[in-house]
Amino acid sequence: MKESLTIGQVAKLTGVSSQTIRYYENAGVLPIPQRNQSRYRLYSETDVRRLELIRRARMLDMTLPEVRELVEWADDTNCNDFQDHFRESVRRKREQVDQHIAELHALQDDLIHLEAHLATNTVEGEHEEHPMLACSPETCTCLGSASQTKA
Repeated sequence: MKESLTIGQVAKLTGVSSQTIRYYENAGVLPIPQRNQSRYRLYSETDVRRLELIRRARMLDMTLPEVRELVEWADDTNCNDFQDHFRESVRRKREQVDQHIAELHALQDDLIHLEAHLATNTVEGEHEEHPMLACSPETCTCLGSASQTKA
C-alpha cells in the first residue's frame, strides 16, 4: 500500500464514502489527517485500518460515541486487551438488541389487539355524525379502548 493515500483512494479501499470520512473527522471519530502542499488530505495505512474498524462497528449499529471509544481503545491498547474490550462492547450491544426485540414484540402484541378491536368495532349512534376529535374519550372507541392504547 502507498505511504500516503488521498480521500478518494481510502474511500475506494474501505467502502466508506469521502463524505462519510469527512463526517467522521468532524465528529472526532477519525483523527484529522495531514495535508500535502495542495491541501489534499493524506491518509496512512493506519487510517485505513481505523476506517475499517469504524465501518464494522457501525454495521453492528454502534453509536458514534461507542465507535469513538472503540477507536481510542484500538489506538491505545494491545490486541488482547482490545479484543476483551470489543467483546464487552458486543455483549452490551446484544443486550440492547434483546431489549429492543422485547419492546418490539410488546408493540406487535399491542398492534394485534388494537387491530382486532378496530375490526370488530363499529361506530354507531351519535359518534357517526361528528369528527372523531369531538368524541368524548370516555365513550369513544375509535382509537381503541383507553386500556389498549398507551401514551
